[in-house]
Amino acid sequence: MDNTSSWPLHGTAPETYEQYIVPAWMGAWTDTLIERAGIRPGDRILDVACGTGVVARRAAQLVGASGSVMGFDADRNMLETARKFADKESLASIEWHFGDVAFIPVETERCDVVICQQGLQFFPEKQKALEEMSRVLVPGGRLALSVWRSIDRCPFFATLAEIIGNYIGAESTRAFYSSCSLSDREELRKLLSNAGFNNIEIRLEVQMARFPSLDEFLPGYISVFPFAHQIAEMAGDKREKMLAEIMNSLLIFSDDCGLATPMESHIITAWKNGSDGQAAPL
Repeated sequence: MDNTSSWPLHGTAPETYEQYIVPAWMGAWTDTLIERAGIRPGDRILDVACGTGVVARRAAQLVGASGSVMGFDADRNMLETARKFADKESLASIEWHFGDVAFIPVETERCDVVICQQGLQFFPEKQKALEEMSRVLVPGGRLALSVWRSIDRCPFFATLAEIIGNYIGAESTRAFYSSCSLSDREELRKLLSNAGFNNIEIRLEVQMARFPSLDEFLPGYISVFPFAHQIAEMAGDKREKMLAEIMNSLLIFSDDCGLATPMESHIITAWKNGSDGQAAPL
């Protein structure tokens, strides 16, 4: 019997990300980050680690015809999906760039705003990545980025990391811990300062992750990750036991409307030093 028959892998990971994660929480966090970035008509925007282009698409709606938006990522599949979703929203003017964040393929001082949503913590060379973000900004340009707080402050991640790790091995669920690996404010402040940023503000934000049906959301969400195939190949009864254990653990984070789990993130804004060595705030 094919153990995967009752465990559909929901299309490609980028498409599944848009279907499940964006409406559950990343869409709301995008709105918060965009607001903190203070995007204005005519701004030239770079969305670093753009993924499926959620931030880039929202930014494109704000900058107007006089502005411009670029999305940059190291995953070609994500970029192709980003282009597809942008085209659906008639946002074909967004430029999409592929490459290494330590060597961003964008001209020096081309951008007014750089945004990076939940990407910095994954970069092997964080300092170099921030230096590149600073390089592409005009003097006095602004940076807005977000990183999750520690995993104990994001109980949905913590629950999945522990339970799935118990079934398929902790190494397979390392991504959950990596997501929350840059939660120290002073470490963040030092990285930004060393990259040439000033007027650094690190703001704690709390939002609820919501999805109407946990039964529907959980398999869809899990299918985004590389370990989804390991789960698909598990014996059906073992897989159902694991899912039941996760859902029972998450019942405390649900209400009459479905999944309702708190998530905490740092939202960071900073300005590149101007030509006089000072930041130029909004």
